[in-house]
Amino acid sequence: MPAPQSFANALQILGCSARKNGNSDYAAKLFAQGYEAAGGKTQTQYMRDYTVRHCTACEACAAKGSKGCVQEGKDDSSVLYSMLMEAPALCITSPIYFYHLPSIFKTFIDRCQCFWFRHHNRDPYILSLPPRKAYVCLVAARPVGDQLFHCSLLTLKYFLTPLNISLAEPLLIYGKDGPTELENDSATVERILEYGRAAYAGSIPPLTKYK
Repeated sequence: MPAPQSFANALQILGCSARKNGNSDYAAKLFAQGYEAAGGKTQTQYMRDYTVRHCTACEACAAKGSKGCVQEGKDDSSVLYSMLMEAPALCITSPIYFYHLPSIFKTFIDRCQCFWFRHHNRDPYILSLPPRKAYVCLVAARPVGDQLFHCSLLTLKYFLTPLNISLAEPLLIYGKDGPTELENDSATVERILEYGRAAYAGSIPPLTKYK
């Protein structure tokens, strides 16, 4: 289990690929470089370093007054929950599998149902969370597809809404399959660096297309 840490003093980058040193890992590094070059601070976490058990739909978290999932303490979810509640901003980088997010990340998203119920039940702490932004870089192997990122962005939007985190306009990258294809594309490298710089500057508009 990763050691507990403070997430409050830097933008948190969450890399969501099961493949170490692949394209979305490289995107996370580039975003961090751009953001830090502009003057910001970042910390990077990788989903593959955490063990998260599946949601069993027991709905214990639906009870008014519930503060979390009954599976906390049995896996590493509490560390990731702290990241979501404490981070001043987020960046999520992820590959796309079958038009959606990879299973290691989707498992964690499902476990965050407890936050939806806490928001629904008007939990004072959840309602007090400040508004924050999430920057998203999705990397797909397919070179085309009008709806290729649609499901992932809808899921991310509603996953983060109860935590008062809204999506900024994402950076969507097509046609990167082999583990070094992004690294060897100088134009795409510059796009991600600029996305990080623009995130720090606050110049990326909010996501409006996906509803």
